Amino acid sequence: MYYKYDRKMFRFKLDLQGKFSGEHLRWVAGFNLLNFKIGEVNLDKLNKGKEGDELLPEIDGLYKKYQDWGIISEEEADGGFVPTFKAGLVYDSRDNKPNPMKGLWTEAVILGAPDFLGSESSFAKLSLTHRQYFTIVPDDLSFVYRLGYQSTIGGHVPFYYQTQLITSVMKRYFSEGLGGAISLRGIRRNRIVGDGIFYGNAEARWKFARFRFINNNFYLGLNGFLDFGQVTKKIDVDPKTAFLPQEEAYFDEGAEKMHYSYGAGIRIVMNQNFIVAVDYGMAADKRDGDSGLYIGLNYLF
Repeated sequence: MYYKYDRKMFRFKLDLQGKFSGEHLRWVAGFNLLNFKIGEVNLDKLNKGKEGDELLPEIDGLYKKYQDWGIISEEEADGGFVPTFKAGLVYDSRDNKPNPMKGLWTEAVILGAPDFLGSESSFAKLSLTHRQYFTIVPDDLSFVYRLGYQSTIGGHVPFYYQTQLITSVMKRYFSEGLGGAISLRGIRRNRIVGDGIFYGNAEARWKFARFRFINNNFYLGLNGFLDFGQVTKKIDVDPKTAFLPQEEAYFDEGAEKMHYSYGAGIRIVMNQNFIVAVDYGMAADKRDGDSGLYIGLNYLF
């Protein structure tokens, strides 16, 4: 419970895309309303019906300590309203969207949160994503990778928004990271947070069996992966308002480096486009977590 806080989030999101030029280049635009309600963990609710060793202890968590130290301001501590607009370009030459064997997807998106619409503070972010797909064995084996970068290019981003991954379209699990099902599998969700981040995934995908069942075409796939990510721009802390402890247990200025995870998964695919996915990832550094099992739909990208 030391690392947790309570969060309730309302989201309204609209994403639009249209052809810009030719078959592959498209424009993207979007509007997003987010409202965060933040607080300490409700231990009474979590401990209901428990007794003895099952009870979660009452401790000052990191969320409370960050308020005491001035890292999280009083204004941001309870959450807030974040309206955002975004615009960008996408180049997409993939041969098959559910599981491409060749082609690429490259996008550039700028997102802004204006304070005149009620945002607690105004800011702008830039997001760049590149995915590429290579055929190793026709129809059966491919190598794919994704590289992503996003950074604040203006203003101040509230701490509760820093976990959001910005993309041209909303991904499953609300596009949050780094760490977890959609970014670094095996690393704890939202483990790596910064004002700027870089991340990547490299994956080999093998279709090892094909068959017909209930009048439909199926194939089974295996994938092995390496995920990685790092903070490229740290979040500034105002030295005039922050009173930071000197213990190395809390802060190590030189500790940030590349974070790695690795693992494998299986896919059950019907008619090329309905994909049941199971991935198991392990963190390379115990400080990033232990492991994670993820069950859902589709390939990661």
